[in-house]
Amino acid sequence: MVRWNCEFSTQNSQLPPYNAHVNPKFIRYAAGVLVVFAVGFIAGQLIMSIQVRTAAQARQVTLIEGTLDIHEDLRRLEQLQELGYVDGTIDDHPEIRGVEIHDRQRAFPGVSLYSSRLRTSARLIDNDGRELHTWSYPGDDGWEHIELLPNGDLLVVVNQQSVFKIDRDLHLLWRYQADTHHDLAVHLSGDIYLLTDKKVHRPEIHPDVLVIEDFIEILTPDGKLKDRFSILETIRSSDYAFLLASPRHLPSDRREGERPRLDMLHTNHIQVFDGSLSHRSPLFSEGNVLISMRTINTIAILDPRNREVLWVWGPTNLHRQHHPTLLSNGNILVFDNGQRRSQIVEFDPLTFEVAWRYAPKSGFLSRYRGSAQRLPNGNTLITESDRGYVFEVSPDHDIVWRFANPDVGSDDFRVAIWRMTRFSLGELDFLD
Repeated sequence: MVRWNCEFSTQNSQLPPYNAHVNPKFIRYAAGVLVVFAVGFIAGQLIMSIQVRTAAQARQVTLIEGTLDIHEDLRRLEQLQELGYVDGTIDDHPEIRGVEIHDRQRAFPGVSLYSSRLRTSARLIDNDGRELHTWSYPGDDGWEHIELLPNGDLLVVVNQQSVFKIDRDLHLLWRYQADTHHDLAVHLSGDIYLLTDKKVHRPEIHPDVLVIEDFIEILTPDGKLKDRFSILETIRSSDYAFLLASPRHLPSDRREGERPRLDMLHTNHIQVFDGSLSHRSPLFSEGNVLISMRTINTIAILDPRNREVLWVWGPTNLHRQHHPTLLSNGNILVFDNGQRRSQIVEFDPLTFEVAWRYAPKSGFLSRYRGSAQRLPNGNTLITESDRGYVFEVSPDHDIVWRFANPDVGSDDFRVAIWRMTRFSLGELDFLD
């Protein structure tokens, strides 16, 4: 068994003492090399970044010929980071649409729900790609996340606007206005655990720059606010506050027309526990939640009732992760986005032993989002979100089902998929 590092910091290496008699010419030469390397790295990152389409193409940044101003380049890099998620990618094989691979003997039989990024619709398909049902509702920006209930009702998160519920016949049942983002989870009681945020002035964190403070809001089944607490304050008041960056040294200059913001956590996922694994550990008690915080490369288990952090893991092991889920065997499955390659990892949260990993030599990369769902037959459904592809792999890493988002433009731009979810046959009551 592989055991992952469960420490939060690494040992500092011992550096040799500085030699005061080093040739000054060599120092100037070495410094020049470092400056050239740093400028080249910044330029390369800028050029690579602007090749990716985003929802704010008008704000694409280009290099200016002539002398590079380091402060200006840092500002541009920050600007690129704020552009956030890409909407998809140019595909070298735009002709691939829908189900490309289907091993009928090994793929898990069921139906799959997905939505194209920034569209206001969702589709339920069978394993051959045939549409079984669609949902849509006019008047909103693109749907960020969708959650399907057994009776055909659909919960929809619209980024920074609202969450609403429509029925299978597209009637609006209720809407809750809030700065919603990323994800929600439904408790067995029907209560809805929702991620929201607020841009606030927190001088104890930064004297001038606005802070994005993440919250968990708990709604009743009919969309009424029941409880609300700050994830950021829960972390800051815990023994794990050291995981948060100290941003006071960051520049506080304002860009034209907007204010800079500090995204301290960037919480991107929530799962609420049903208590079925509480016999294994009190960590898994009913009502506790598992969250993912992208900025600090951390996943955590919180107790919402006592506003308490019970368990954390991730720093030095994960990079910009998404969609951690507690499995029925007590392990956690997580999409580790990575810097050059992504991977899917299943590990024991009590021993930190790795039980399974999908990291093929051919590699795959979804830098900005991604998901992984363990299916009842042991296969894993992986959404390679940025590229708009979904594939199902067996425990032995064989691809037994593969789907390409048919939402492809005339310029070969394949739209991203936030998450695809597979349901068992018969799990959805509203299907005939």
